[in-house]
Amino acid sequence: MANSINVCAKEITGKVFCGKKGISEVVVTDGVNFTTTDSLGNYKLDTDTSLSDFIYVVTPSGYVASYSTGTPCFYKSVSAKKHDFELFEFSVPQGRYTMFAVGDTQPGNDTAYLRMENEAIPDLRNYGREFMDRSIPVAAILLGDMVWDNQETYGRFKNNLKSLGYPVYPVIGNHDHEEYFSDNKKSELVYKEFFGPNYYAFNMGRDYYIVLDNIDYKGNRKYDERITTDQLQWVRKYVEYIPKGSHVFVAMHAPAYIYYFDRTLEGAEELMEILKDYEVSILTGHTHIHSNILLRPNVREHMVASIGGAWWLGECKYAYDGTPMGYQVFESTPIGLQWHYKVLGMPRDYQMKVYPIGTFPGHVDELCVKVWNWDEGWKVEWREDGKYKGEMKSFSSIDPDYTMYISRNHANGTLKAKGTVPQANDYCFFSVKPSKGAKKVEIVVTDRFGNKYVDSIKVE
Repeated sequence: MANSINVCAKEITGKVFCGKKGISEVVVTDGVNFTTTDSLGNYKLDTDTSLSDFIYVVTPSGYVASYSTGTPCFYKSVSAKKHDFELFEFSVPQGRYTMFAVGDTQPGNDTAYLRMENEAIPDLRNYGREFMDRSIPVAAILLGDMVWDNQETYGRFKNNLKSLGYPVYPVIGNHDHEEYFSDNKKSELVYKEFFGPNYYAFNMGRDYYIVLDNIDYKGNRKYDERITTDQLQWVRKYVEYIPKGSHVFVAMHAPAYIYYFDRTLEGAEELMEILKDYEVSILTGHTHIHSNILLRPNVREHMVASIGGAWWLGECKYAYDGTPMGYQVFESTPIGLQWHYKVLGMPRDYQMKVYPIGTFPGHVDELCVKVWNWDEGWKVEWREDGKYKGEMKSFSSIDPDYTMYISRNHANGTLKAKGTVPQANDYCFFSVKPSKGAKKVEIVVTDRFGNKYVDSIKVE
């Protein structure tokens, strides 16, 4: 036993620096233990190599690790000869920045890769440039299922990320595990080779990011969704370095809460209890469904729909709940955090769609609207022939855009596979019955930040 302990114990020493200057008070971890750098940027950490694969830094606000490979390399193997970390200046510490939260890129074949490369990557790159041209730093976080059980394409995938021109942080999803291994640790080996630790943290602006792995893989595409005790203990230790009252992002693949199943993730309640003294935004993907739900007074979960919609199905432009293909954008500004949903190929202010009367079954005499990024802080109001009529009523429905795509392509024979069954969305659909003789209805949607989006339709 003594010999075994001696073999596994290792004192790790290193330096964190920018240019030729050491950076003090940088948090360093091995996934179990923590330490911080001294005034010269030096650190020392006692590591059990049987428990830890990596030594990694929590990159402080104002810095970033090299992302020349497509994702930031803020980590080193515990077996590396040296454990020094060079960081680079990235924005002003505590300053404004923009983060793109991207759900389930998940290309499963060459056709899906081409759609991702022709539709998603250019939009992410061009929209990022809009912010960077205004001297606002940009980063992105991929919320798991970056590929679809085809880890041999990670090289192609990372080349796409390199083309964006800003750092992209990964999250491991169920399809990012190697399906032929029934052992969870072995199933993550290829992911770790390309992307590093499966859970980690970094800081940006005034915000603290915690990335977790909540997929316990069993092999052959089977898995449990849960936050392990080891990770919860790691988070419990890490929050000692976060000032109470700070804003914390938690990014992981499977949602903390799935509303249409009324299912809470194992470990989510304990995680939220650990973070009870912070303002928390949980970022998740996995479902390809979109919602922004307040789970606790201090916790909101943004379950972000897939940027590839319904698994890059044919030429479909929607997730199977009707959310257009896109991603959630978080802007840290001097007046606080704001967010909006960016639809691929559409301008920023495209935030709703108005449907003609008769589009929705069960609402055949009503005018309906889809507001995919809605939350309880939004208003959906209407005017009839210039007269204010109040708020529209919410209803749950499957989406006509997605169902019409499925039906049309089955009918003409171009969709050979059965396709994905539509999922009802409980939050994004609204309706109103115009008066007899009305000629024009105007829809005014106001988000929680006071931004107004207006559209109108003739009903005569």
